[in-house]
Amino acid sequence: MVELMDKTDIAIKDVMTDKLYTSEEFKKVKEIFTGLAKNLEQPEIKDWLNSTKDMLMGEKSGKDQEKAAEQLNGTLERFDQMASKVKDTKAAVDCLWKCYQYTDELTPLVEWLEDSKMKSTKELSSNSVAQTEEILERHEKNLNALDKKKKVYTDNKTKGDKLKSDPKCPPFLGGQLDLLNTTWKEANDLGDNRLDDLKKNLESWEGYENFRNKLDGQINEAEVEFKNTVRIYNLEEGPKNHTERLATASKMRKLIEETLAKYKGANDCLAKMLPDDTKDEMQEEVNIRLDQLKLLNDMDEKLKMIDEFNGQLKEFHGKLIEIETWLPEGRARMDELLNPDNPTSAEDRVVMTMELQADVMVEVEKMEKISEEWTGLSPNEAAENTPESAEFVNRMDTVKNTQTTLLAEVKEQSAKFGDDVTYLAEFTAGMKKFDPWIQKADAKRAVGMLRPKNLQEALDQLEGANNWKTEAEDMNKILEYSNAEAQKMCAHKDADMKYAAFKKRWVVIDETAKDWIGKYEKMVVVWKKQAETAEKVTASLSTSDPDAPPMKLEDLEGHLNALKEMFIQKQKMMDDLEKTTEAPTPTLDGPPPAVEAPAVEALAAAT
Repeated sequence: MVELMDKTDIAIKDVMTDKLYTSEEFKKVKEIFTGLAKNLEQPEIKDWLNSTKDMLMGEKSGKDQEKAAEQLNGTLERFDQMASKVKDTKAAVDCLWKCYQYTDELTPLVEWLEDSKMKSTKELSSNSVAQTEEILERHEKNLNALDKKKKVYTDNKTKGDKLKSDPKCPPFLGGQLDLLNTTWKEANDLGDNRLDDLKKNLESWEGYENFRNKLDGQINEAEVEFKNTVRIYNLEEGPKNHTERLATASKMRKLIEETLAKYKGANDCLAKMLPDDTKDEMQEEVNIRLDQLKLLNDMDEKLKMIDEFNGQLKEFHGKLIEIETWLPEGRARMDELLNPDNPTSAEDRVVMTMELQADVMVEVEKMEKISEEWTGLSPNEAAENTPESAEFVNRMDTVKNTQTTLLAEVKEQSAKFGDDVTYLAEFTAGMKKFDPWIQKADAKRAVGMLRPKNLQEALDQLEGANNWKTEAEDMNKILEYSNAEAQKMCAHKDADMKYAAFKKRWVVIDETAKDWIGKYEKMVVVWKKQAETAEKVTASLSTSDPDAPPMKLEDLEGHLNALKEMFIQKQKMMDDLEKTTEAPTPTLDGPPPAVEAPAVEALAAAT
């Protein structure tokens, strides 16, 4: 009996185990348990046990009887417990049997769904529309088969849910149901995703070709627009054309970038299924077009250059107008010299001729400068060689010819007045150069020295003062040369007065420049010395060398006192800068005297 109960316990464990059986495996386990349970459930077993107990107890006495009774009672109690376990297990066996039969039925469906998933995820390769269509047709068949399995799936799901509602349902059934639902969902999702990918691939083949052709056409249009975008030598049409071209370029960029994005998107979609060699070839086509799109940046740069050109042309036109406007005035003055309306003294004619010659030379210099500017503005593309650009060249040629003729006439008249005219012209020309410079120099002196904030600014101001001193020396050479020429004239009293006034002012500027240089030099010296001293103190205090001797306290104190003294000196120098504008600029009472022409009788006779 004990052996039978032991076997029954083992059978119950096999039935209730977590192991997942096939229905055939569980059938064997079930039969073993059922056979053992049948033996234990025979009605006469209980009576046989009691009668056997009484018989065995009758054969014992004393302590042996008590021991035997204890053993027999334990066996009887186990039998009673076993009956309850067998009853519970029998109740679970039927549910388990149904569940194992269900999982056997479920297995082929799950395997079929797994195969469907594999078909929807296996790597594909297509390098043409026809191949994609063929793959799409096969995949749609797979999806149709999956759709036909829907009823099988629904029936199995319903059956599983019903089994799961049984309280004795084993835990593994929930896992099997989850596996069924998950696999079904994944098979459908993967199938739909693969269907979308194939449809997109099919659309991308057509889109790739269309967007590529469209992009090529847009790039060709942009190249034509780039070629037609040139500088226009018209002050009104140029800016207007630039604005229109700017809008066109912006619109073209937007369209091209939109088409490029679609073209690249189609290529990226196709690349997912392309063989490596075809993928590389198509990507190379994309890269070629990406390189061509540098044209858009070139267009932006060209439009920026044209905008700058329009501003430069306007400024150039203004300068040319100024020169052209002066020509009638110069011509009128020349005619007045040749055929004066009123009697004119020889002295006045000398002055007028000299002034006209100086003014013509100034205008010639202006023309030379804007001729140099035209070099950067002149046409550099065939499309820019227009009548409008040629008109600017014609205007400049007209100005140059008129100036040349006028200058020749003035020089011819100057020659009639002898050497004094030349000397006076040289003197006047020098004064015209010196006068604006001395006015600027006086204004600069009136502003005074700038207060530098650091050593570099002090060095910059020192360099500026030195440059100013050099400039003053150059202007003094012009002043002295002009005076020397004036001294060659027969009468140069007025020239002497004007020279003296300018010389007096120049001396002040020269002394000022020297004074500024001296002050800036002292300031730079102090500043450098201060920086060097500070570096010594810092280096000594921050040294990490344990063997280096520490700075002596008295040395440190000496350096700090020196720094303090240098700070005081620098502050005093800063304060001295405020006094550089106190001295008034020496000038003559009233405006500088005009230079009168020689009054000698010989010159009058010569004219």
